[in-house]
Order: sequence, then structure tokens, then C-alpha cells
Amino acid sequence: MRNAAASLAVLGLLTTGTVVATAGTAQAATHCQGYSTYKYGSALLYKPTTKNKSRNTNCILARGDGYGGGSQLNAVAWLQRSLNRCFGTDLDVDGLYGPATVGAVKTAQRVKGLAQDGVFGPKTSRYMNWARMGSGNTGCTYGGHP
Repeated sequence: MRNAAASLAVLGLLTTGTVVATAGTAQAATHCQGYSTYKYGSALLYKPTTKNKSRNTNCILARGDGYGGGSQLNAVAWLQRSLNRCFGTDLDVDGLYGPATVGAVKTAQRVKGLAQDGVFGPKTSRYMNWARMGSGNTGCTYGGHP
């Protein structure tokens, strides 16, 4: 993914004289490979992280993630649940970051006033509204705006 982003930036530089980059992905070192659980009052929040229980959100999820299964599939599924509950999308919660998830992430980015690249990176994570999970919890957190 990083090579593809670099290639696109070079292509943008060659054709327009301007370097283009995706929002919030430049600082991310790796793809999210798991998720972490956060306490929020009586609720639990599940957020994609570098690996399970790391609480390190300096990672990205992008089209094609989750197809290898494992913990990354769970990270995408938790993201999909929050997109459905908090941004009104109607995704199948399948853990696969396909075209529908790209579109849903763009919706969340638009609502939050972020650049709409469809990539879930550190900046999108920071401002995301997260589904409150657990007994009796049906709402969302409010992630604010940049």
C-alpha cells in the first residue's frame, strides 16, 4: 500500500507538478492487524489498532484488508459496526474492507470534515464516532471535528 501511495504521489507530481497524498496515512507505519478494547463509562469501544490489545492506533485499514482473515478481519468488522451505528451506513459486517467499506469511510470522513480518501488512518480514527457496546449501550461516542 505504501508503494502504491508513493507511486500515486510521483504520478501526481509528474502530471500536475503537485504532490498528492492521502489524509492521515503518511504517518501510519503499518496496516492495522488487530483491535483494542477501551472502557467508556459502562460501555466498551472496539477500535482497530496495530495488533490486538496494543492500543496503538497509528495504523491504517484500506481496500483489500481483512481478506486474509485473522485479527485484521475482526478489526475491519468493529470498524464496520461503528460506521453502521454512528454514521447510518448499511454495511454487511463481514470484516472485509471492500468498495462498500471504502464508501462508508468516505461518508464518515465527509461528516467529520476530513479529506475523503476512503482510507481509515490515524486521523480518521481520532475523530471517528465509535459504537458503544455492551449491555444496554446502543449509542455512539462523539469524536469531534478537526
